Amino acid sequence: KRKFRTVDEIGPGAAATAVLQAAGWPDSREAVVVVGHQPTLGAVASFLLSGEESWWSMRKGAVWWLSNRDKSGAASVVLRVVIGPDFV
Repeated sequence: KRKFRTVDEIGPGAAATAVLQAAGWPDSREAVVVVGHQPTLGAVASFLLSGEESWWSMRKGAVWWLSNRDKSGAASVVLRVVIGPDFV
């Protein structure tokens, strides 16, 4: 019964930057859950963590928790946890 919104512009094949823009990254005041498929989700994770859009592999059904923090005036991305589908 929670509210959610789907965004057609970030369907399969969308660029990582389009997904991040739709999610309001990094300025969203609320937690955002992005649900999608490969290779888009792997591209988003690689872009956030390495600065380059690559084709990283993500297991089907896995959960990746990434957050943004400001440390001494410089923004950085933190990979908080990855949970494989075996543990969900």
